[in-house]
Amino acid sequence: MSSTNMASVKSSGIVKANSGSKADTSFRKRKSHTKSRSGCVNCKLRHIKCDESKPICNNCTSFRVSCTYDRTLKSSEALALQPWSEQVFPLVSARETHLIYASLASLSLNRQVLTMLNDHIRESDPQAVENGFLFKDQHLRYLNQFHEKTILSLKMNHKLDLYRRESVRLAIREPFLLHLVLAVTLMHERLAASPLTTEPPSIQELYHHATGSSQLNQLLSSHPSQLSRVQKDAMFMGTILLACTSFAQLDASLPLASHWPFVSSPHDLDWLKICSGKRVVQKLADTHAADSALRDISYEFVLSGPAARVELLSEEDAIARLPEPLRRLLRLDHAGVSAKTNAYYDAGVVVGRVLPLEISEDNLLVSLVLVSFLPVRFREMLEEKDAKALLLFAWYHAKIGQFGRWWVWRRAVTEGRAILAYLERYYGGTVGGDEELLGYPKKWCGMEVMVNEGMT
Repeated sequence: MSSTNMASVKSSGIVKANSGSKADTSFRKRKSHTKSRSGCVNCKLRHIKCDESKPICNNCTSFRVSCTYDRTLKSSEALALQPWSEQVFPLVSARETHLIYASLASLSLNRQVLTMLNDHIRESDPQAVENGFLFKDQHLRYLNQFHEKTILSLKMNHKLDLYRRESVRLAIREPFLLHLVLAVTLMHERLAASPLTTEPPSIQELYHHATGSSQLNQLLSSHPSQLSRVQKDAMFMGTILLACTSFAQLDASLPLASHWPFVSSPHDLDWLKICSGKRVVQKLADTHAADSALRDISYEFVLSGPAARVELLSEEDAIARLPEPLRRLLRLDHAGVSAKTNAYYDAGVVVGRVLPLEISEDNLLVSLVLVSFLPVRFREMLEEKDAKALLLFAWYHAKIGQFGRWWVWRRAVTEGRAILAYLERYYGGTVGGDEELLGYPKKWCGMEVMVNEGMT
């Protein structure tokens, strides 16, 4: 080859091996690295090594996507590779401030929770420490757990996304609600695996429940004009959570004879009183107002009129749905019977409306709202251990237990069985001389049957 041709070949960047030379058999080897077993979901999807920085790894920071480490949740897939809508800083600048004292080294916070915390830090006055809440590692961890698991487990209705977002946003701003959020999360962690566990509540659970309840009561004594919109919304959300915790707050380790109605205490039927009080708080908080973030939620508690989502039976049809022997026992089988002429009428309407409802999340909420309309006189009859009132109440327990929620099922089984045991002991297993009236409650308040039906 001439020198001119050789120069042309070199200038083109092409190198040809001499025909007599040995072929180059070497290959470029991929640099080995240790696989990350606990990296974030995004890095796993992109098949790149995660540095496991928390709450946001460096790869996700550079790629500007949300970062999540929990692969056990369905929500992780939905969040995967979703872009940030803002530059989120991981709370490091807030360490050891009036709001947050956390190591953050082992915390992985959901993007939505992180954003709401950051917003709160930006808006907060660094000098206003008296009414603030000092977030520590365990508080942030349980707040995130509430957002990712506990609020989902309550499974109230189709407005779950709104419940989820606003409960966390309001809790970050109002300490009393944060205490209640932490309390229900700790309770869920204790009861979810086994709702009839005899494990007592921890000191932390008791502390957060008592503190949140006390602070909420103090706020309820304020005049509405003294309350901000955020405080009003937080009050209503707090009452919803308090109703859930009061329903589940029952010592299953005690024998049936140690439960109401065998024994009496000032806290008898607290859950029923809180359910009724929720409507009072809703009126005080004015959650139907246009500026309320809970406006859509508040209409879920409307049972009549154009805003109602579930068509309820009329009072007459509801009474007709009760078994004939039960109507006869309660003297609800007479023409013209009403709440004015019969003390069992309103409760009969509630049970008659609940019994035919299909098992669904919407109908669980309806069942719990319906019981809040029980008149004070009927609650007094329950406290007086009136046998017919107890029987009607046992039918209600038998129905709501079928919805299978961890915070409902515990009381439905334990208190329902206690009522049946009480009626058997003091009325020989019959009320009004008809043993069949106990058949339905016995079937659905029995632990074995309830377990077989499934509990979530």
